Amino acid sequence: MAKENKRGPKGGAKHKPGRGHDRKSAPHKKQRFQRRAGRKRLAKVAEARRQWAQWDRLSEEAKALRPELRPTLPRPQP
Repeated sequence: MAKENKRGPKGGAKHKPGRGHDRKSAPHKKQRFQRRAGRKRLAKVAEARRQWAQWDRLSEEAKALRPELRPTLPRPQP
């Protein structure tokens, strides 16, 4: 006696899960988002390095006169 497949509301056989579009497109989408996030992280670190290099070049008097040039990002690791 063979096991019967489950049937849907219209009598058709139910499909097994994992056959949809998401199964094929999700890994590529995740990889794309990871690459984009990595580029954003690198750009943020580069911007922090630029801000801190500019701030470190200023003299103490210039730092007192130009507080708007103080870096907004934390100092990155060397």
